[in-house]
Amino acid sequence: MSRNSASCLVKLSLSSGLDLNAYLVLKQKPTRQEQKLKTLHKYIQKYSSGWKKRLELADLLYETGQWSEAVPEYYQVIKGQPQLIQPRIQLGKILQLMKRKEEAISVYESAINVAKKAATKQHLFGLIKSCQGNSKEAIASFKSATTLEPKNLAHWLALGQVQMETEHPSIALSTFQKILSLDSHNLIALIYSHDLLLALGNLTEAERHLHKAVELAPQDIQTLKRAIANRCRKRLVFDAEGKQTKKLINSLLKQASSSPQTHDLLAQYFILRGEQEKGIKVLKQLTEDYPKNPHAWYYYSRCLFTLGKHEAAAEAISQAYELSGDNREIRRALCKIIPKTERAHQFSNPN
Repeated sequence: MSRNSASCLVKLSLSSGLDLNAYLVLKQKPTRQEQKLKTLHKYIQKYSSGWKKRLELADLLYETGQWSEAVPEYYQVIKGQPQLIQPRIQLGKILQLMKRKEEAISVYESAINVAKKAATKQHLFGLIKSCQGNSKEAIASFKSATTLEPKNLAHWLALGQVQMETEHPSIALSTFQKILSLDSHNLIALIYSHDLLLALGNLTEAERHLHKAVELAPQDIQTLKRAIANRCRKRLVFDAEGKQTKKLINSLLKQASSSPQTHDLLAQYFILRGEQEKGIKVLKQLTEDYPKNPHAWYYYSRCLFTLGKHEAAAEAISQAYELSGDNREIRRALCKIIPKTERAHQFSNPN
C-alpha cells in the first residue's frame, strides 16, 4: 500500500443472510463511482467483447462491494482472456470472502494451470491451502514464493497475514518488518506491525509505527481506527483532547458507519467519560440496525460483560456465535463470558 493507496469499507450481504464488512485496499481513493459504473455498463452493452472495459467494470463492482455482480464479469474476462492471472486471483479472493470456498479453490487451481512463474504458482498453492484451512502448508508455499521473488511484496503480505491467523505474533512481526525494510511507507505493514507489537506488549514501538502510519495517511480508515483506540487507551476523552478524539470518531463514522468496530470505539469514548448508558445504547442500536452481523453482537456482548452485565452479555455473545460459527475471536469470547453466568452448566453438561 503506497502513499496514494486507500482502504475502504464495504458492506456485504451473503446469500446465507449474514451481514459482513470487508476492508479493501485500493490503489487510489475511489471517486465518482456511480457515474463510472453507468458509463462502463453502457460501453459493455455496446461492445460486449471489450475485455479491458469489462475488467474495469468488474474491478469497480468489487471496489463498491457489489460482489455478486462482479463475479460473472470476472468469469467473462477469464473466458475471453484465459492467459490472464490477476483476474483469476481477484475472483478467487472475492469467492473466498463470500464463503464460496470450493469455487474459489477451483479458480485458484485454474490459475496455476496458466501461470508461468514458479513464484506465482507457489503463491497460488498458498492461497488454496489457506482456503482449505491448512495454515502450515499455506505458510510453506508463501515462504517458497518469497524465496523465489524476495522483492515481491505480495508474497510477503500473504505470508504475514496467514502467520497472524495462526497466532504467532513474533513470527508474523518479523515478516511485516521485512516488508518495511523493502518499502518503509507500506501502510499495511505499518498497521499490522503496530497491532502485533501491541499484542506483544511493546507499547512504545507500537505507537511509533502508528505515528508513522498517521503521518502517511491520517484519514485512512484503518489508521483512524487505531489512532482512536490509542487515544481511548490513554483516556484522552476530556477537555481539548477529548474534543479531538470525538472529532476523529466523527470522521471515522462518516467513512465507515456500518463498521461495528467504529461504533465500539464511540461506545468506549462514552464509557470512559462515565456515560455508560450512552455507550450501551450505541451498541444496542447497532444490533438493531445490523441484526445479522455477528460482530455487532460481539462488541455489544463485550461491552456488557466489561460493565458486569454478564447474563445480557451471554445472550449477545450466543447470538454472535450462532451467526458466525467459525470465528475464533467470537468463540474465545463465548468461552470467557459463559462460565460467568447461569448458562455455564448447559455447556459443561449438554445432556
